[in-house]
Amino acid sequence: MKMRMLPGMMTGVLLWAAPGLAESVPLKPGEYQITAVTEAGGETAKPDTRSRCVKEEHLANPDAVFNYYVTNEFLPKPSNKVLNVSIHEGKVSYDIEGPHAMTRVEGIVSGTSFSVLRKATPIAGNGLVIAMRVEGKRTGDCRSK
Repeated sequence: MKMRMLPGMMTGVLLWAAPGLAESVPLKPGEYQITAVTEAGGETAKPDTRSRCVKEEHLANPDAVFNYYVTNEFLPKPSNKVLNVSIHEGKVSYDIEGPHAMTRVEGIVSGTSFSVLRKATPIAGNGLVIAMRVEGKRTGDCRSK
């Protein structure tokens, strides 16, 4: 399998889930440079870097922050559920239960940066375990539109 095909294949596996969680992400809202590196089947893709505005409302849902596909304007899947959220002393972890995969997200977060590993494991049948390292660093205030 060629790595350039992975982003399309991973869309359903690593998409973010619906908001409504109790713990807030301790990041300062603003413009962030987000870099993602994906690995599947023993192959690692080239890093992909984009900029995005993290708004105050995103901080209520960790998967709205620690998900690379938000930068590509993908919408959340209503069937995905964010479970077992823990944000404590600079560490973050949670699970995403989707119709086809369970995704475990673990990492670190400070006021202006984060680094998480997203690991999606198929629920049934054959499939690749897909891992994605997502890192973000605040670069300033969001641009007005």
